[in-house]
Amino acid sequence: MIGTGEPLDFGSYRGKVIYLDFWATWCPPCRKSMPFMMSMRKELGDEGLEVVAISVDEEKEAVNRFLARYPVNFAIAHDPDGDCPQKFEVMAMPSSYLIDRQGRIRYVHLGFRDGDKNEMREKVLDLLEEKP
Repeated sequence: MIGTGEPLDFGSYRGKVIYLDFWATWCPPCRKSMPFMMSMRKELGDEGLEVVAISVDEEKEAVNRFLARYPVNFAIAHDPDGDCPQKFEVMAMPSSYLIDRQGRIRYVHLGFRDGDKNEMREKVLDLLEEKP
């Protein structure tokens, strides 16, 4: 993960609802989604929400510059080879996956517009209300 140099370990999120987002520094909607994900993490982190964003930028330095300018309160990973996005069959930037407490992908959302916030928040709340 960015900052630690450690690989992303999804096992460490077992029992949590995960908002997994694939993004890139060159993507305007991706940059626009970052404050929303930060607010979701701040509001719902204690209830079991984890946010993980995976950058598909080719250069790690571009991600580091972005994060220096726009720090976040959630985990950022970097996958310049595109292995992880390929496994998730990412079709657009950003692509968000809501994963339930059992590790199942329950919702996929492509792109990001301000009008998407309420829908995404409701989907997250629904997953958080489910019993583990």
